[in-house]
Amino acid sequence: MSLTLGAALLAGCGALPLPSIALPDQNLSLPLSAGLENYVAYDDKDAFTGTGIPSLLSHVQIAGKVAYAGAGNLKQLAVYLRSSLPNCNTVFGSGVRLCAASGESAQRVGTLSLQNGVVTGFVLSGAALDAAAKVGHGYFGVQAVQGSSISGDTLNFTDMRASAKL
Repeated sequence: MSLTLGAALLAGCGALPLPSIALPDQNLSLPLSAGLENYVAYDDKDAFTGTGIPSLLSHVQIAGKVAYAGAGNLKQLAVYLRSSLPNCNTVFGSGVRLCAASGESAQRVGTLSLQNGVVTGFVLSGAALDAAAKVGHGYFGVQAVQGSSISGDTLNFTDMRASAKL
């Protein structure tokens, strides 16, 4: 009888929120964005390595802080996420893969508002984030929406926490 009561309570509540999980800080080196407005630049580092995000989770969100630094004038970036590294053009001498943005809309997980040298908050979510969390691998990609980056500009993600529901 207690199993039936427990199942009924869970079904009535919908998805249950779980405690958040700390994620390691990430540093992304940005490529020159001029001429690449129609591309998403994916980093070859797996952002989820060693995070221990359980595969049963859904409605995953990542919240944290980001700082943009460099000589460019980026104001806004679209953020994408893949659960495996895409088979796209590799930028010589870097770990960056360039994919046509027209085929990446399902991978979009949010937008970052940036100001050079200023730390801003962000929240990322979406089906691509759920899929990456389920397999335990996540490769971030970015696309300049407003402004541009210069080769060597960086994004530093800190204080990131993943939250989800069961």
